[in-house]
Amino acid sequence: MSDNYSPLVSIITPTYNQEKFIGPCIESVLKQTYQNWEQIIIDDGSTDRTAEIIRRYGDPRIRYVSQANLGIEALTETYNRALQHCTGDLVAILEGDDFWPENKLTAQAPAFENPEVILAYGLVADVTPDGTWSGRLSRSARKRMRLNKSILANDPIGSTPRHMLRADGLDLVPACTIVIRRSSLEKIGGFQYAPGLCVTDFPTVLQLGLFGKFHYSCEIMGYRRRHLGSATFRNLARIKAGARSLVDRILQENGFNFSSSEQRAIERTWQRAEYPWEFTAGRLSLLDGEWKGARAHFVRALGPSEPLVFVAAGVGWLLSWFRRDLESLINLAGGTHLQKQQSVD
Repeated sequence: MSDNYSPLVSIITPTYNQEKFIGPCIESVLKQTYQNWEQIIIDDGSTDRTAEIIRRYGDPRIRYVSQANLGIEALTETYNRALQHCTGDLVAILEGDDFWPENKLTAQAPAFENPEVILAYGLVADVTPDGTWSGRLSRSARKRMRLNKSILANDPIGSTPRHMLRADGLDLVPACTIVIRRSSLEKIGGFQYAPGLCVTDFPTVLQLGLFGKFHYSCEIMGYRRRHLGSATFRNLARIKAGARSLVDRILQENGFNFSSSEQRAIERTWQRAEYPWEFTAGRLSLLDGEWKGARAHFVRALGPSEPLVFVAAGVGWLLSWFRRDLESLINLAGGTHLQKQQSVD
């Protein structure tokens, strides 16, 4: 990075009842080797000690914004309110239960010296509620590393969103790894809302992908905490259904000029994705003690196109009869296990 290139990075951190996690989140920002940043923490009406913990930090770069609880349905509105408080040329996303490696901003900020780059992202590592990483990347992260460079770099422009319309492209650009050129974000009208979809990163990246190139880092650029209280797990079915609805609308409009065979190929990815999604739902049901519901999910996960999921679902189905969960086995296999705990966000 040039000596005279050190843009201010505005970090948007939405939080709600994350007293267990907001401290490590802030600490990971304070430890950044790149120090020209501001963190806008927008609290969606927390009722626990989240606000108290945030206020302990006396760094003037950390700015606390509180609002009455709007819920996940208004997440786009919350993000855009935080954006109004941003003064940096770059905007990064770090939700209150996630955290960053120390070199994250140092690694990504130089990418924006290239005026064609409007978004930078990288690998994500899924960690347990206590922040432990198994050292093994998730299946989707390993697949990402094998993708064509044109898809990862959105070059030619539109390559990344075309891939993101596939079910296996839904998590291509993990939110906690993202840094965006602010002028490009404002050009599309800020963070995007899609009817029925309770997350904003997916439609926002889709839209940005029509306007500029991306920079991809093959290093870990964010740690994503997996816990039962997370908004992602609590709303997994809604996120899946909302994303599917958005993709269907895009395919009907066919602004990407897909051929009939390409549209059918995309549709097949969504059909195959039902099996691992049902497995995840069954896994969560086991942790919630919903044994009958877990069995129903595992039966629906028994798809011939996903042999590993088939076997795991069979094991989960058996364990449900003994009122046991899968997490110890997943931990032994090197995966990111979940833990029973109270909802914290």
